[in-house]
Amino acid sequence: MDNILLGLQSVTDPNVILFLLLGCVVGLIIGALPGLTGNMAIALMVPLTFTMPPNVGLAFLVAIYCSAIYGGSISAILLGIPGTISSFATTLDGYPLAKQGKAGLALGTSTMASVFGGLFSGAVLMFLTPVLADAALKFGPAEYFAVALLGISCITSISGDNVPKGLLSGMLGLIIAIIGMDPQNGVPRLTFGDPNMLSGISLVSSLIGVFGVTSVLKTAELCKKQETLQKVPEVDSVWIGIKECIHQLPTWIRGSVIGTIVGIIPGAGTNVATFMAYDWEKKLSSEPETFGKGNPLGVAAPESANNAVTGGSLVPLLSLGVPGNSTSALFLGAIMIHGMSTGPVFFTDHPDIIYGLFISFIVANIIMAPLGIFLLRYMKTILSVPEKLLAGVILAFCATGVFSIASNPFDVLVTIVFGLIGYFFNKFKIPTAPMIVSMVLGAMIEGNLRQALVASRGSWNFLYTRPLTLGIMVVAVGSFILPFIVPMIKRTFAKK
Repeated sequence: MDNILLGLQSVTDPNVILFLLLGCVVGLIIGALPGLTGNMAIALMVPLTFTMPPNVGLAFLVAIYCSAIYGGSISAILLGIPGTISSFATTLDGYPLAKQGKAGLALGTSTMASVFGGLFSGAVLMFLTPVLADAALKFGPAEYFAVALLGISCITSISGDNVPKGLLSGMLGLIIAIIGMDPQNGVPRLTFGDPNMLSGISLVSSLIGVFGVTSVLKTAELCKKQETLQKVPEVDSVWIGIKECIHQLPTWIRGSVIGTIVGIIPGAGTNVATFMAYDWEKKLSSEPETFGKGNPLGVAAPESANNAVTGGSLVPLLSLGVPGNSTSALFLGAIMIHGMSTGPVFFTDHPDIIYGLFISFIVANIIMAPLGIFLLRYMKTILSVPEKLLAGVILAFCATGVFSIASNPFDVLVTIVFGLIGYFFNKFKIPTAPMIVSMVLGAMIEGNLRQALVASRGSWNFLYTRPLTLGIMVVAVGSFILPFIVPMIKRTFAKK
């Protein structure tokens, strides 16, 4: 309770409230614009938090994260184009509702379901993360090595339909992670004689390149094609009423539980959560034939699930120091900029910051409800902003943001190079998430493995003599090979 009071005291800072409100607006607009993602918004804003106090900067990013996920449902409902990948399932019933003249009902359902899912996962984040962090205090280098390996094993799950390309992306991330000075003997690795590379590749610069510059390059390519303007339907009242809220409440609860659990699992992501929630709701419905034709519950289920993923995805990062997806990696970069580390040490050294983040997460979701309802009437104007103008603004943010961190032109070059890598990956349908996760966890794997080997005098027996390490390793191996086994099982049953 003392720590929660510290968090409340941190959030009462007028600057925190201001940036929570600003972050919700920025995230909502960017999430609503097709082609722009919450990850890109966070990547662009991470350098700006360098000049802010940690509690203000993290609150700003949390607000962007929560509202961008919700904002993706706006274009999914009004245009039939998901603003974010996680909003694809919302399109199935949201767009038909809009075409029936019920855009207000669909948007209102999305708003209330998103707020409920976010608040549910925020409560889980606040009370589950400290428990895991306390357990992690008993971890040694061997356990942390196993946990990092568990995190990196998710690359097969986040690789989509092409696991070999995902493995290629993950291997490239591991190679990038070892660039710089060897942490034990001080030998330069893959620096090619460039002193700028002795400290390794900047995580923030590379992430801004992958998300920001790549987005600009993709927009430039699309601008060559003929532009088609789609009429945005009129939005009536978005308040769905108490009776409809009570009717949808069981759906919100089911979606929130699914989203939170899936979010905690490294590599699962919002896509898995939204389609699981949608499918589950359809199976439980007494009128499954109405799904896909404009059933409000078909909007409520995925929207409660994808906003519940937001809190769940931060649990392994903050408690164990392991980012389970690219968004968590972005938060790790922001925390590192302020000279802090995630994991149990975060709770002992900076309880005001960590609990301030928890409270900020909950407050951001509360702000989303009235703010979303107020801004929805201006969606027609926002959705008509030219993509060319947005691309120029994004590119300017990328360059100035990266340079402002260390005033080093080399960081801008890194951003450009990683932007080209991200564009190349997109053209050849190679997922970037495995590369990002590997870049973040590579140093953690190497450092803890070396410490564990030193402690065991060069023996690898710590992998099977320590029960906790062995258990985590078994789960990691299972997580890695599961995507290979599942298709084989499906093919076997299909033949039968």
